[in-house]
Amino acid sequence: MKYIWINPVTRNMYDPDALQKFLSSHDYITVEASSHWLETVKEKYKHAVETAERTLIDMRCPKIIDFIDAYELRDQVTIPDIEPILIHCARELSEREPLWGYEKIITTPCRALADLGNSLKLPDTTFIPWNQFLASLGDRLPVIPPKESPIPPGFFDELDCRKISFTEKENICDLFENFTPDAYHLIELLYCKDGCHNGDGICDCK
Repeated sequence: MKYIWINPVTRNMYDPDALQKFLSSHDYITVEASSHWLETVKEKYKHAVETAERTLIDMRCPKIIDFIDAYELRDQVTIPDIEPILIHCARELSEREPLWGYEKIITTPCRALADLGNSLKLPDTTFIPWNQFLASLGDRLPVIPPKESPIPPGFFDELDCRKISFTEKENICDLFENFTPDAYHLIELLYCKDGCHNGDGICDCK
């Protein structure tokens, strides 16, 4: 048996029945992770903001660490030890006893998350961008362009702190080139413009 977890960005691109039929035709069984991970990660950030002595940087996007290092800001910010929601889901599935010993595919909206996941070497678990997964099958299915991203900026809107949000490489570079320590308690950062639905691992039209 082969199991597959579909990230919410990808799931949002297709008719649910068509997606399920497509995966079944390739002998994949879809699995779901617990629904509480989003709130769990948000609570972790809330606690981290409350205890951080310097500006807390949103680390849900793995590419952000490259910017921090490029601008030599590690000693001016707080980098929380909080994994992305997708990684929390994958860890749960890798530890789920009925799935032990079986291949598990975790689809990602970008290569950066796939690289991060594979670096963890979770048992019988492979992370792969959705478009690469489709390429490996030599198949595709009709896309329904999402009207709204399931992972847009604004993840921390409910938190009561000084915060600001940036997406896209140019805006993030501008932020760090003119970085003012402690101007904010929390900075939300997503490398892809307007959120993860624009990740490099999503489009299956190429």
